Amino acid sequence: MKRRLGLYTNRHNVLNWQDNPRTDACAASSADNGNDPVPDNPRHEHASSRPVRSVAAGGMDISFALFVAALCLAAMAYGFAAATYKLFPYQLYANARDAYHALREIEPDVLPPNVNELDKNAPARPVIRTLSPAAGTEKLLVSGGPYELMQRCPTFGCMAWVIDRQGNVLHSWEVDTAKLFAQIPHLAGKTKPENFYPSGIALTPDGGLVMAIQGRNTYPFQIGLVRIDRNGNVVWKHWNNSHHWIAVAADGTVYAPYREAIDGKTHFGGTAVETRCKANLGAEGIGVYAADGKQLRRISLLDAVDKSDFPGLLYGVRSGCDPLHLNSIDIVTPAIAAKIPGITAGDLLISLRELSTVAIIDGTDGRFKKVITGRSAAQHSPRFLPDGTALVLDNQGGQLAQGGSRVVRLDFNTGTSTTVFPQPGETAELPFFTKTAGHIEVSPDGSRAIVVGKEPGRAFEIDVASGKPLWSYRNSFDLAPYFAAKGIKAPVTRAQMKMWGVYYVTDAQFNDAGLGAAEKR
Repeated sequence: MKRRLGLYTNRHNVLNWQDNPRTDACAASSADNGNDPVPDNPRHEHASSRPVRSVAAGGMDISFALFVAALCLAAMAYGFAAATYKLFPYQLYANARDAYHALREIEPDVLPPNVNELDKNAPARPVIRTLSPAAGTEKLLVSGGPYELMQRCPTFGCMAWVIDRQGNVLHSWEVDTAKLFAQIPHLAGKTKPENFYPSGIALTPDGGLVMAIQGRNTYPFQIGLVRIDRNGNVVWKHWNNSHHWIAVAADGTVYAPYREAIDGKTHFGGTAVETRCKANLGAEGIGVYAADGKQLRRISLLDAVDKSDFPGLLYGVRSGCDPLHLNSIDIVTPAIAAKIPGITAGDLLISLRELSTVAIIDGTDGRFKKVITGRSAAQHSPRFLPDGTALVLDNQGGQLAQGGSRVVRLDFNTGTSTTVFPQPGETAELPFFTKTAGHIEVSPDGSRAIVVGKEPGRAFEIDVASGKPLWSYRNSFDLAPYFAAKGIKAPVTRAQMKMWGVYYVTDAQFNDAGLGAAEKR
């Protein structure tokens, strides 16, 4: 039997809920017993020698009412003690509360996770435009997800693919997602395989991929880290709450954001700044892994902030239980270290969204070395340029008249910022706004950068010096193969898609990795 699918838009379905439903025992006792008469004793008046219970004039059994009131007071007292001293079932409640809030905005999941909306006018394949002869010629690695580009990967879809500048697919990675995502531990929500997708990806020298995996309609949404080979076979995996965008060093070392929930932290760094989080505070950090997947160390960023000389960073956070929101990592090379006093090769450039902060930290212990805060708003993806400055996707710090997002250049030696895109009078690729998420990739020679907006589902290349757009990619697909595979009868099969990342791939990388001709499909 085929299911029918109406016109779909990616709007959240908010569950109906009341903050204080009157279903507790105290409310029930007043409602149930307040007006109920005590039934007559059907037995003979001399049949029982038990004392007669005291009954009020209105018919209420006073001793029973006092008993219920005592139970309510005891429950209230224990509830207060449980909240204060973290007694049972406090943690169960905290976990359930967080899961509830995470799942309040359930997305319809009949479609693949990266679908923005079905649109009968959407092109059947991505639209690519060359805007300037100065556009780059490198190949590009494009992130995908379950059931994407099924014309190329007919069973599970392509997790990623490499294209030339005309959009021709040169290599793709299809993964058995039903097997890979079959048993992920410690998750709540809708955990079917098609609800998991790659956020940040990186090409390995042997033609494989390292992918951070996130979840739709799951709690938590931070899922883990997976490495596959050039043919889509899983090499290793960690279900360790990795998330967002990762970095891979030249020697194959992997750096990935992680999140773990902690309790009992009432203040930051021994200061008077309160956490404003009762339970399950997001203690984020960076997991460091060898190329073979072995964990080398973990860097706690929450501890690093606590030990830093910046006690005010956490005072004005929007979400007490998500105080940092680490979303990106870049690696300091020897050439970059030579440009910034006090920085050494192996240090890390990070983005903390909730603090609107970009920082360089020690690559071993997370100690803060350079901090620029307030020069961007809810930013993502700082990336080093050859001169030691960094390009940043400033999600909400741009001019609203131009969309609201911008690309800004930060100077760690001066603490200043300069808008790179859009320039005054620019019209190409505007308006540009991606409220959450997005990615920047700097070209191998540092002269250009590709900017990705997740929500608008598009990418464009700019000239770093002038900010001029050079090349663009708008993401859309015909999902007819997906609907056919799922037995869904859909009146509209074209879809506007989200985007998570586009990465430069040089000819040498492509060839050395054995991609293209060596692909097994």
